[in-house]
Amino acid sequence: MAFYTDLCEVYDALFPVSDAQRALFDKIRGMGEIRRVADAGCGSGAQLLHFASAGVSCTGYDPDPALVTLARKKLASFPNAQVEAGGFADTTRLIHPDTDLVLCLGNSLVHVPQEEAARFLTDAASVIAPGGWLLLQILNYERLFREGITELPLMRAVDGAVEFRRSYLWEGQRKLRFQTALRISAGDEPRIVRNNIPLYPLYPEELWDMISVAGFTPIRFYGDFASSEFTPESEALVCLARKP
Repeated sequence: MAFYTDLCEVYDALFPVSDAQRALFDKIRGMGEIRRVADAGCGSGAQLLHFASAGVSCTGYDPDPALVTLARKKLASFPNAQVEAGGFADTTRLIHPDTDLVLCLGNSLVHVPQEEAARFLTDAASVIAPGGWLLLQILNYERLFREGITELPLMRAVDGAVEFRRSYLWEGQRKLRFQTALRISAGDEPRIVRNNIPLYPLYPEELWDMISVAGFTPIRFYGDFASSEFTPESEALVCLARKP
């Protein structure tokens, strides 16, 4: 996907793994034995690095070849980690049966139409071991649509040398255009890369139903990775669900 290929060189600077994420990862590890972790839409592999460093067997996959290359390089020193090229439709082919934790973070799930998202959740449930976990994160599209939000907060990194502008062009409730401008200051002239891709919003009640139908219970929604209460005003939706 050209969109993420363009972001590749500054991906980790724009989307670092937060302390709250690491703490949640460790909390999940403390809730039961986590031997195998898979990351659907693994990006640069930064989240998997946390698990691989702890000796956990890791599998990541992403549809963007440049990010796959970056993730493989990041995880190269861990023989228990592998990264493959693939999308959500490849879940049952790429994820080892009896995986203990499947991640789907970074608003990745809304990059495919809603019916494909539902299919991924069912496929994820089929490869997660009994007692295993699903951890996913998207934006709270109920709030974004209700308030008619079209501009997302400006992201800056590398002491302001990298700027990432993001906007939404809504095409009804079920689809929008994600328009971005990435500005990288290097040398005399900054480099600006623009992109425009479709996204397919998922709403809290809809997502809950999809996860429930896939066979997960209990299901918990949070407003962030620090496990704050999820409310209609939350900016993010973080879901932790267990396979019985």
